[in-house]
Amino acid sequence: MLLFFVLLILLIVMLSGITTIPLAIALLVVVTALFKKSWVFFAAFLLGLFLDLTLIRPLGYTSLMFAIFVFILFLYERKFETQTLTFVFLSTFLGSLIYLMIFGYQMIFLQAFINALLAIIFFKFLWLKLGPRSETI
Repeated sequence: MLLFFVLLILLIVMLSGITTIPLAIALLVVVTALFKKSWVFFAAFLLGLFLDLTLIRPLGYTSLMFAIFVFILFLYERKFETQTLTFVFLSTFLGSLIYLMIFGYQMIFLQAFINALLAIIFFKFLWLKLGPRSETI
């Protein structure tokens, strides 16, 4: 399973150079919703650093945004049920919208909507693979 996540992260980093859709946010929302573990902060930080390096940005901007985003998701997991399609869709849409506005992309609503739909597909696929037992991982 760890190999699967490493390959998924590498795929997302490679696709970030081709498309402007922030697939990393979709991955972070899905992993946060399924696992609810503290290692997600470290993964968000490293993923942000990789994206900063590949997109030739100042180091740390994306990492800071991802870490704050994951922190907010962890805060809301106590108030809402996070393992639902609605939460995954809304949090990915809002996170993508904010990310795209901060970094000055065009057509942000369309990209955020597409990213939210992709997050639902990731979530459904991983939910079928992991199921409700994912909290023990």
